[in-house]
Amino acid sequence: MIVDIINGYLKSNRRLVIPSFGAFLAKEDGEIIFSELLKKDDGVLREVMMSKGRSEIEVAGAIDRFIFEVRHDLQNTGICLVEGLGTFRRTEDGLIAFERTLPAAVVEPEVVVKPQPIAEPEPPVTPVVPKTPVRPTPPRGGKPQRKSNNFIMWFAGIVIAAALCALAYGLYCMWSAPEREDIDAQMDAQRIPMIEVPNTTN
Repeated sequence: MIVDIINGYLKSNRRLVIPSFGAFLAKEDGEIIFSELLKKDDGVLREVMMSKGRSEIEVAGAIDRFIFEVRHDLQNTGICLVEGLGTFRRTEDGLIAFERTLPAAVVEPEVVVKPQPIAEPEPPVTPVVPKTPVRPTPPRGGKPQRKSNNFIMWFAGIVIAAALCALAYGLYCMWSAPEREDIDAQMDAQRIPMIEVPNTTN
C-alpha cells in the first residue's frame, strides 16, 4: 500500500517523507530520487494513508514494516528491491542509494511500427477513343459492288416488263382479229376479174 501511495502522491507533489527513513523527491523532469537527509516526520504520509480508511495504528504498523524490510535486506544482502518503486543499495560509504523502477502498470509497451509498403503510382489511364468504322474500298477500275447489283436488278426489271408488254399485245391481237372466213371473203371481193384475151392464132 505504501508503494502505491508514494507513486500516486509524487505525481502531483514534489516530496514525501518516510519518517525515520528518508524522503522521496520528484524532479521537474519526472525523475524520483531518494535522500536520507530528510527523515523528520511531517505527518503527510500518515494523513494520506489514514484518508484511505486506515486507522492510526494500522498506518504506523505499515510504515514500520516497510522500513524494517528495506533495512533488513540492505543489512543482509546490500540490496533491496521494492516492486513497483525501485531498488535500494548500500554504498561503500554506508549510505543508501536508490534507483527508480517504473511500476509495471506505468511501463509503456514498446510500440513497433511496421514499415508501410511504398505504394507505387498507378500508370495514367489512356482514354479509349472509339474507332471509326472503315468503309470497304470499291474494286479498282469499277463501281462499288452494291451499285453493280442495283444495275443488274434494274435491267432484269426492264426485261421482264418488256416481255409482259409483248405478251399482252399478242393476246390483244388474238382476241380482236376477225375470223379467217371473213378475211377470205373480203379478199375475194377485192380481187380484180381477169379479162380473157381471145386467141387469134386460129
